[in-house]
Amino acid sequence: MKKTIMIFGAGENQLTLIQSAVELGFHTVVIDPNPDAPGRESADVFEVVAAKDYNRTREIALLHGVEGIVTSQMENPLPLMARLAEDLHFIFPSVDSVRKARNKFLMKQDFLENGVPCARGILVGYNETLHESSLRGFSFPLIIKPTDAFSSRGVYKVGSWDQLSALIGESRSFSSTGEILIEEFMEGPEVSVESVTCRGNTTVVQITDKVITDYPYTVEMAHIQPSSLPADTKEEIIAIVKNGITALGLDHCITHAELKKTPQGVKFVEIGARLGGDYISSYLVFHSTGCNIEKCAIQVALGIEPDIRIPFRHGSEIQYLGLPAGMKVQKVMPLDEVFTSPGVIKVSVSIRPGETIPMITNSAKRSGFVICRGNSREEAHLNAEQAIVRLKNCIELSA
Repeated sequence: MKKTIMIFGAGENQLTLIQSAVELGFHTVVIDPNPDAPGRESADVFEVVAAKDYNRTREIALLHGVEGIVTSQMENPLPLMARLAEDLHFIFPSVDSVRKARNKFLMKQDFLENGVPCARGILVGYNETLHESSLRGFSFPLIIKPTDAFSSRGVYKVGSWDQLSALIGESRSFSSTGEILIEEFMEGPEVSVESVTCRGNTTVVQITDKVITDYPYTVEMAHIQPSSLPADTKEEIIAIVKNGITALGLDHCITHAELKKTPQGVKFVEIGARLGGDYISSYLVFHSTGCNIEKCAIQVALGIEPDIRIPFRHGSEIQYLGLPAGMKVQKVMPLDEVFTSPGVIKVSVSIRPGETIPMITNSAKRSGFVICRGNSREEAHLNAEQAIVRLKNCIELSA
């Protein structure tokens, strides 16, 4: 009989995960709060379940003989999934390790206690009034961020006390607990790292360069694989990622880590006990390495040795649209010319005629993207540059 995997989420970013389970020959039970989620058509069984309904989720898992659980880049289901795994003896990171990976302050404490290099920081609690004296020992610029948000929501670089005071409330609004973290700003290029951890052994599959918006916002506007950092820096990154995973006690999962190469060496930003978002796991890693890391996640969840073979080293890139904020969309023309651009894998536009281009303050405000591949990093980047120009030409704007 087929093994049965429960997949949390059936949105756009989960489609390739569901397809990967199908290609592996597993029976899929997919749950999502949205009855019209696009992934429902690909699932063997689809159930509408409220995001925090533990009892209904457990009931469905038992009804269908689920043997493992998995999700893609989503953060919110992880605590419930860890609880369910502990209850029904599924293979999954522990409740405690997920709690630490979800809370950036607890994560930082574990890193510092275990000698994992990262920025120093302080926690500002719910309704706690921050005073300048609280920042004694720190100097501007600083980073403020919610302790448990994602997708760059509420993350700002601040250069003064006045700027911090002006943005702290906005940052707090993205925190489920009202807690925020204030930490040292780290100069230097930032990368993300996709890894597979199984039975205590971690394999780094890919390192990705990222491009972000101008500060104070920190929204990711491009991801480029592989990283252009020198080989010795990559080795340092790999060692620090493995130490960070060990420090948090993470196991039986895919992780998406973020680090910076600072003048003082490589330092951790944070890590998620999940696949990377922004189509990093679903498209970029596969097209730059040949490794389907989503299949690895499913295999790990079912106790199967993950297939982490890397048959080639090519290039891939996602580049997001940067359109002038405040302009109005008059027309979105057919995207045929973009799809015929060299190396294009996927194109998306999320704005419609009549809408106003928003300022990009978090990932949800981005208006579209192109994903491209190439035989090398340089070729993939050139293809993405050409494709994004063609995509911009398909959008007619007015003041």
